[in-house]
Amino acid sequence: MPHVPPLRQRGLALILVLWVITLMTIMAGSYALSTRREAALLTHAHERAKAVALADGGVHYAMLMLMLPNPKLRWRADGTEYVWGSEQARVRIRVYDEGGKVDLNAATPTTLRGLFNLLLHDDDKAMALADAIQDWRDPDDLKGMHGAEAPEYEAAGLKTLPQNRNFLVLEELRGVLGMTPELYRKLQPWLTLYSSQDGLNPAKASREVLSALLNGDQGALETYLMQRSQAQVGAPPPPPPPPPPGLKFHQVGDMSYTVEAASEFADQPGSGVRATIKRGRGMDGSPFTYLTWRARTTPPPKLGQEPNPAGE
Repeated sequence: MPHVPPLRQRGLALILVLWVITLMTIMAGSYALSTRREAALLTHAHERAKAVALADGGVHYAMLMLMLPNPKLRWRADGTEYVWGSEQARVRIRVYDEGGKVDLNAATPTTLRGLFNLLLHDDDKAMALADAIQDWRDPDDLKGMHGAEAPEYEAAGLKTLPQNRNFLVLEELRGVLGMTPELYRKLQPWLTLYSSQDGLNPAKASREVLSALLNGDQGALETYLMQRSQAQVGAPPPPPPPPPPGLKFHQVGDMSYTVEAASEFADQPGSGVRATIKRGRGMDGSPFTYLTWRARTTPPPKLGQEPNPAGE
């Protein structure tokens, strides 16, 4: 006759089995969750890489459109938005001529003061910021009248000190004494490192820059933009607006550009690329050389303009 374990032992065995089943269920659920998360991360990385590649393709397409011999088809480098692609996958592209901005390394303190006064309407702050930039650029440790050298940065508790050289990237401006994130965002559309000229060329400036130069006069702005567009196809160029006090105008342009390309998909948001390019054969054989290239986690904001079909 087979031996029957006591009731208590059978109860303990049942509890042990239930615990093992519960533990295995938890392990299986954890493994499944981990697998889903890894798959989601891989999918996201793949989709982001695809979006960045599409946006980068938009930069190369912009290069092509900037080289077209027909001025009626050639893209304008004034921030006009163009669209390339289809409804399922497309790229919004804007091109800005660097000649329409103030070169942070080439501008004199007088030009910088004029620019900052135009934007800030505060002469004391404009003088201090212009002199601080000059002290950042010059090779000595002698403080300008309203500027700042290492002791002033240390007194302000800043770890970054003046580099006593030209700016290598525009983002270095964030480290200048008196610069705030809000002020940097306001100045960024006006500044470049690639025109090598003192001042800016209004014939190459963006709508935002021209609006400030014309004191917000929208009628004068639209008239100037229309005349400038017509000049691209052979009409006489419009006379430049009067320069603000201290701000110089020059006629250099069509040498280097900033291209902003933002990819979009029908079922999901894309990514963006911001590149600065200059005319001249690149290492890959393209008609332009990259000066900077950066992927953006979010596309640039829309300007409120209707996009133009690519090539028009």
